[in-house]
Amino acid sequence: MTGRRTRTRTGSRAAAATAALVGCALLLTGCGIKRSGVIDSGHAATVKVADGKNSTYLYFLSKEGDRLVPAPFSFLAGYDLNPAVLLHLLLEGPRGRAGEAGLTTGLPKLPAGSGSEKLSVSPSPSPHAGMTVKVPFAVGDLSALARMQLVCTIGVSAVKDTLSPVTLQGSDTTLAPAECDLKR
Repeated sequence: MTGRRTRTRTGSRAAAATAALVGCALLLTGCGIKRSGVIDSGHAATVKVADGKNSTYLYFLSKEGDRLVPAPFSFLAGYDLNPAVLLHLLLEGPRGRAGEAGLTTGLPKLPAGSGSEKLSVSPSPSPHAGMTVKVPFAVGDLSALARMQLVCTIGVSAVKDTLSPVTLQGSDTTLAPAECDLKR
C-alpha cells in the first residue's frame, strides 16, 4: 500500500508542476491579444434630476453643441415664474453651474438694454396650439437645436406638468407649432 500512495503523490505532483508550467506559458504569451488605443464611446449618460416643486429647466446645448441638456433653475417656494422671464434667462445664455459645465447656446444674445420689451410668451390664439413665443430676431435661420432650446424651455417649463406645443414668431417669419423633441 505504501508504494501505491507514493505513486499517486508523485503523479499528482507531476500533474501540478505541468499545470503550473502551462499556466506560466499562457501568461507569458498574453493569449495573442494586441494592445489598442483609447476608443471613444460617445457622450456620457445624462439624467434629468428634479430639484423639487419649485424647479424648472432651461435647455442649453452640450459643450460639443450636438444635443440639448436640461439645466435646472430653482426659485422661491410659493412663486410661479413668468414664462417671459424664463425666456429672458434662456437668451442670456448659460450661467453658474451650467456655464461652468461648458454648456453653450445656439441662440443670439439680446443687445444690452434692448429687446426685453420685445420678448413675449402667450397662449396661442387657436385652442390646443400651446404657447406662442415672440422674439426680436429671425427664427427662420436658427439651427434645429437652437429652435428646440426655445421650444423645450417654454414647452416643458412654462406650464407645470404639461408638454405644450410652441409656435416661434420672429422678425422674419412665424414657424409652425413644434413640441419638445429631446432626441435632436
